[in-house]
This record gives sequence, C-alpha cells and structure tokens, in this order.
Amino acid sequence: MAQVRRKFSVLEAGSPRYVLARKKAIGKSIYLGVAVSYSSEGQFDWACSSYDGNEFVVHEDTFNASTTVTRADQLKQLNDNIISTVHDYAASHNYRIQAVCVGCDDKTANVVAEHPELKDPIREMCTRFWFDLDATPCIYTLRGLSLNEEAASAARKTYDWFTPQFPGNIPRIAVDPDTNEVLVDMDGHCHMADLKHFEETTDKPTWDKLLQLADECRQRKLKILFFNSTPQGGGVALMRHATIRLMRLLGVDCRWFVAKPNPDVFVITKRKFHNVLQGVTDDEQYRLHQEDKQLWTEWCEQNFDNYWGDGKGVVDTADVIIMDDPQLCAIIPRIRKLNPAARIIYRSHIEVRSDLASLAGSMQHDLWDFLWGGFISQSDLFISHPVAGFIPPRVPHAKVALLPAATDELDGLNKKMTSADLEYYRRVFNRCAEDQGSPGISADRPYVIQIARFDPAKGIPDVVESYRNFRAQLAEKGIDNEQHPQLLICGHGSIDDPDGTVIYEQIIEMLAQPEYSPYAMDICVTRLPASDQLLCALLRNSFCALQLSHREGFEIKVTESLSKYKPVIAYRSGGIPLQIEDGKTGILIERGNTQGVADALTRLYLDNNYYQEFVNELRTKKQDTKRQEYFTPFQSVNWLYLATQLAYKGNGNAAVAKAQPAAQDIEGTYMGNGEVRDWKATYVREFWQNCVV
Repeated sequence: MAQVRRKFSVLEAGSPRYVLARKKAIGKSIYLGVAVSYSSEGQFDWACSSYDGNEFVVHEDTFNASTTVTRADQLKQLNDNIISTVHDYAASHNYRIQAVCVGCDDKTANVVAEHPELKDPIREMCTRFWFDLDATPCIYTLRGLSLNEEAASAARKTYDWFTPQFPGNIPRIAVDPDTNEVLVDMDGHCHMADLKHFEETTDKPTWDKLLQLADECRQRKLKILFFNSTPQGGGVALMRHATIRLMRLLGVDCRWFVAKPNPDVFVITKRKFHNVLQGVTDDEQYRLHQEDKQLWTEWCEQNFDNYWGDGKGVVDTADVIIMDDPQLCAIIPRIRKLNPAARIIYRSHIEVRSDLASLAGSMQHDLWDFLWGGFISQSDLFISHPVAGFIPPRVPHAKVALLPAATDELDGLNKKMTSADLEYYRRVFNRCAEDQGSPGISADRPYVIQIARFDPAKGIPDVVESYRNFRAQLAEKGIDNEQHPQLLICGHGSIDDPDGTVIYEQIIEMLAQPEYSPYAMDICVTRLPASDQLLCALLRNSFCALQLSHREGFEIKVTESLSKYKPVIAYRSGGIPLQIEDGKTGILIERGNTQGVADALTRLYLDNNYYQEFVNELRTKKQDTKRQEYFTPFQSVNWLYLATQLAYKGNGNAAVAKAQPAAQDIEGTYMGNGEVRDWKATYVREFWQNCVV
C-alpha cells in the first residue's frame, strides 16, 4: 500500500491560539476509529480517523515491524506505534480522546483466527487505550473499500455509541428491546480490562477460588440472572456492570435484566418503599395504599409476562436468580410457578429499620408485611448487609447470609489517573458547575467532598452546616479566607429516584439563608452527568471525604475514598462503622453532631502530622488486603459460590453449603430506641474461605 501521511490538524503547537486553548479551554472531545490490516506476508497497515461530530480527519500509515520477532510481538510493536501517535496528536492539539473503536475487516479477522496468538495483542491495544489514555475502547469488525473508510466508519460508530453532548466517555446504556437485558459494555464490544488486570489486584487464594468456581459453573452450564429496576444510577447498577464484565471474561453465563421504566411506579418504589423502609420519612402520605399495591404489582407482572416469562428463554432456563432490593420482587411468585427448580436469592441493599418494621401499625410494619408475606418469603436465601438491625422481622435466621456491597478497582470510578487527566476533569466539573450556577473548583485551594445522590437519607444539610462551623473555626484562628478549603457536594442521578431534584433545590435554597450565604461562593453543589472518571478525579484531588448519611446500608463511596487514601469523616450510621476504623482510616461521629464533624475537619486540616497518620495507615498492606473484600473479584467469588451450592443442575440435591461454618453474632441497633440486637448469621465468605467442602 502506498503510504499517505496527513496531519490531523493545521493548528500548530506553538501558535497563539494553541497557547490560549491550553490555558483556558477544556480539551475538545474527539472519537477515534483505528483500522488495522495484517497481511500473511507480515506487513501491517493502519489508519486512524478522528471525528468530533462534524468532520473527519484521517491519518494513514504503514508499519514495518521487526521480522526477527513473532507475529504477536510484531503486533505489540504496532500497538506502541499507534498509542504513541494518537497520544502525541491529542497532546499537541489540546484534544481529548473520549473513546476509540479498534477493528479490522473480515480478511484480517480470518488471519487472526488462524493465528490465535494475535488476539491478545489486539485486546491489549484496547486496554492500553483505557489505562494509558483514559479512552474507552471498543472492538468491532469493519467494512470499507479502504483502510481510510474503515477507520472513518469506526470513528462514526464510536461517536454514536457514546453521549457527546458533554465531555465524557461512558457508553450509552443499551437494553435489549425483546428481553430488557442490560447489554453491558455495549454487549461486549467495549474491552477495558483483561483477566490479568483483575488478577493483579487480587490476592492469590481469592483468585484461585474464583477460577475454580468459574470452571465449575462452566462445566455444569449454570445460568445466573440478576434483576433490578434500572441499568444506570446508584450502587446496584454500578456493581452489576462490573460483575457482568468480569463474568464475561470468566466465561460464566451470567445476565442482568431490568424493568421497563414507569415514573408513577418509581414514585412508589422510592418514596413508599425505599424511604419508608429506611425510616427517613414519617409522613402518612407515604403509607402504601391498595391502589399503590395494585399499580406496582401489575407493573412487575407485566414486565415478567412481556420480557421474561414462558417461552422467552430467560427465567424458564435459569438456575439461580438474584433479586436486587424490593422493586421487582412481585415477580418471585411467577418465577416459582414457571421454573420451580430455580433457586432465588433476595438481596437487601438498604438499611431497613427493623425496629419500626416490628411495630404493629407503623408504615414500615405494614409495608414489610406486604412485601415479605406475598413475595420475598418465597426466596431461598435472604442476603443482608452485616448489621443485625437491617434484617427485618419474620425472616428466618437460617435463611440469612451476609454480604457487603462492592466496587471495582479497574473501572472509571477507581482506576489510576495522570495529573493531566485530573486537571481535565477539574475543568469539566467547573463547566458543569457553571451551567448550574454553582461556583467551580479553584486550582490552588484544597476542598472537602461528599459524593452522593441528592437523597433525603444522605444528610446533605448536615454537610452544609458542618462546613459552616468548620469555616467559622478557621476564621477564629486567623486563617485567611483564601486558604479555607472549598466544599463539593455532587453526585449522579438515577431514573428511579424522584427525590433528586427536590433535595437539590432544597440545598440551593439553604445556601441563600443568611447564616450560609457568606460561604455560598465556596460551596459547589452540582448534579453531574454519568461520567465515572469525573467522580474518580474529584475524589482523588480532594483533601478528605465526608459521608454524613443518616441511613446507609453499606456505602460504596466510603470504600472508594479509602482506596484513594482519603480519610473519611462519617456518621456512625448503618454499615459505615464496618468500613471505617475510627481514628485509623477515618473518623466516626455520632449522627447529627455537625459540630463534631467541624472539629474533625479543623484538626485534619491544621495538623499535618495527624492527617498524614491516616494516609500512611490507608497505604498499608493490611488495609489493602482488608479492602479486597469490597472489590469485584472477591464479590464474584461470593456469588459463584452461592450459585454452585444452591443450583440443582449437575449437583443432585442443592444446599446452601455442604459444610456450615459457625454462625457469628452480629450486632445491630434498633435505631428508634437504642436497644442492641444480636443475630446469628454467617458471612458468605466464611463458607468458601474457612470450610473444606
């Protein structure tokens, strides 16, 4: 092929326009297509096309690899060449590569099929785009009359797959229209990490167990299904994306389904289920009535009949089904009828006020009586966060197992970032803040952050009040305002959460009050688009994190903060004390004590040695090992263990475990009157870590 070389742009690196762009502008978002051709003679041709939604700019080249190395090593050399070229291109023109589609035509795909050793370098190119350039990578088969056409086609596909109206690289959420299955990572086209990356972040005993259980699932051809209400927004969706991503790499048949959204039903499930069970409202208008029950039940049953019922090849062929929270639990009786052999696990993700649920006549009692008696009681196992006070009445002790929530070290919420990445996302945040009339982050001031949905349980008014007290203490000590840290309150939304806008507007009104208005220009309150890296960068750049939730099951954002070596000041609420070692990795304050939060902030900010003690502890191997329990590989071992033990297929009579470890007393507090309650229950990890099965 004749070599055709073109510059991507006429904007030169030293021009005044370029210098201005570097100082002021957010890098322009572009989307790349990379087309690779490999001949049987060993010659590599490649073309790269950038697309910003308006025009294509193409670079085409031939790469002559060393003939003294293997084909796979030749392809690795091409990887270095491509990554280096596009990196220099983006850096010299102040562009931001949001995503890239790497592909080849059928002829080259056949060459790769004949030489399987070439597959891994292609996948490695994708993972390098993710980890080195923070560009979400995709793999696709391309068609065109030339490499240029293939590259341009790939760039256009990439643009279409993402959401370019704001700077970000989260692929559009795809849901199968026939079954409402969430097509995670664009049905597998995105390839951000390989098994080796997960192995590098996991201790050997856990990794070996994961591979063993995955092999058993494959041999027995087990089919595992997750059900919940939404594919994006909130901790459940975050965990499921990560779980499916890893299960796909392991070759396990694990799928995830969501309901067709209905805003009227989401008002019920959020305000009359979620908020009532958590005890964040005592307003009688949120008591569940017969018409609410009927609307919700019909919605669940219609979703089942239309997408997952008889003949759909979903529930009727499943072995293990996990129901995440109560939103869809009305389908459990239908599952039982259609597939009696399927084993059903109900997972409770929230802090349930079991004290109120035990009080006859309370909203919580009547709601739980309805959910448990008609639906959840038909599940085989009840999974709870490890706090006794979260386990509602009438759940048999023998039916309970404990499993904390998890996050993923390799996704956009947690992966490592360069200083350039951090600065880019600071500017993106400031643009979002400006669009909402909120101040942005100063480049030369520290800030305190709470990342959370705008939810009545998250204690956001307490965050503002604590910050006011903190600022007053700094002023009393004679510290100039310019040296005072800012405050960031931000988070994503969720389509099943009608409270988001209400709470957001309440906080904005609160900042207009006379006692808070002097600090309003240093408080950034922003609802952010669905960009995981944006939240990651904000947390990594922070001074410390707050989590002043009044009700909390198990807060993933606490885990994410600690894994970034940020001390967390949090209320002693729900499962949070299980995540923080008071005085070592963070500071626990009694719920509502905003003065105590301010005191803790002041000491952390003014006493550098005290602050550094927390950071040093968070960096220890001990803490790193402890945190692994809250990451995707460890969590996946728990799920696969339960699946292999519960499923009948290829296992005779299924049981929860062949060898039962001793149940442990877990402490929990009846939140209403302070009474301590013990409950004998077992962590799922205890079965596979300590028992010979």
